[in-house]
This record gives sequence, C-alpha cells and structure tokens, in this order.
Amino acid sequence: MLSFQGIGATNGKGSGVAIIHKKTSVRTHEKFYELEAKELFYEMKELALAEIDSLIEICHDCEEKDILIAHKLILDDPDVNDQIFNEIEKGEDLVKAIKTVQSNYFNQFKAMENEVFSSKALDVEDVFERLVNNIKKQDKFKTINKSFVLVCDDLLPTTIYDYPLNHLKAIVVKQGSLFSHGVIIAKSKNIPVVIGLGFDFAKIKAGDYMVVDGLTGKVVLISE
Repeated sequence: MLSFQGIGATNGKGSGVAIIHKKTSVRTHEKFYELEAKELFYEMKELALAEIDSLIEICHDCEEKDILIAHKLILDDPDVNDQIFNEIEKGEDLVKAIKTVQSNYFNQFKAMENEVFSSKALDVEDVFERLVNNIKKQDKFKTINKSFVLVCDDLLPTTIYDYPLNHLKAIVVKQGSLFSHGVIIAKSKNIPVVIGLGFDFAKIKAGDYMVVDGLTGKVVLISE
C-alpha cells in the first residue's frame, strides 16, 4: 500500500480501480489542402458545435453550462477561423493548420501570470482537440461497469463526459489547477478531485485500487 499527498481540489471521498486516461491521437496519411481543407473545416466545426450542444443539454449546473458555452464562442470566433484559413493559404494541410493555431492560443494563455487566466489554456486545448478528433470515444469506455478513479495528466473541461459518470468516483491529476474548468465541472458533479501528484503519479498503474480524499488531497493506492 502506498500513500501520496496531492492538493485537494474538491470535497468528498471516492474509491475504485484506476483507469488511465490517454489522449486520442489522430494519425492519418490523408491530408487536406486549399478549398477542400476549408470545406472540411466547416464540417468539422459544425459537428463539434453539435456535440457541445448535446453536452449542454445534459448539464444541470449553470457554471458548467457557461463553460461549454464559452467553448462554443471560441469555435465560432471569426478570428480563430481566419487564423486557420491563413495557415491553409500558406500551404498547410488542415490538421497542421488547426494544430498551429491551437498552439499559438495555448501558449498565449499559458504565459499569463494570473493562474485564473493561465488555466484557461486547457479550455483552448479541449476546443481544438474536439475539432481534430471529433471526440472519438473509445468503445472500451462504454463497457466500464464498476467504480473507478480517473487518472490523467491534465483534466480538460470535457474529459469526464467521455466516461460513464455513474461509475466515476474520483479523479487524480498529475498537474492541474484549482481554477481549471475541468475541476469546476467535476465539482458541480460532486466528484472528488486531487491535483498536483507530481512524480508520484508515475507509480499509479491501471487496475490499482485507489482511495481519494478530495478535501485533504490524500491518495491511497493498493496495487493488485
């Protein structure tokens, strides 16, 4: 049995088996340029907006809805669209153009000294990843039928929606921020969250049984 000390981000206790969240990576040999890229971008954007609308419909918390509405505003921002189109017109393929603009916005927010604003970099990442990945939920997530603790490097605002919420008992984050929208959404759903595990994070393995205290920041790990 191991005991780690992180930072309690939301109240409550939860326990279950560890499930390691891995970001979906897009690997495609097909590239889209010029007019085809612009047309496909609009299709991807409309799909992303529709997905956010579906998430807003199941929200019961006003703050949670406001976060998702802010995501829609980023997607619909004419300046964002113009920057992506500028990259396309420079000769970049669609995915590279989106990634370039994503990186620019992410770095701008991350460089802000105020933690409240710098934490919004994760919102930017979430929005652009939705464009690229179209929230490709993996089938294995839908087969989880027991209590689990979600373990992730960073908690993006809509990550928890990719998992069965009725079995999600707690979240442990390697880095994280008390001001991140991912933490705010988890709090609205009464999910205990501990952030800032640092190097201890690497000791957690998939399938380990974990007990998480969101108030004290203590995480107890029982390896199988």
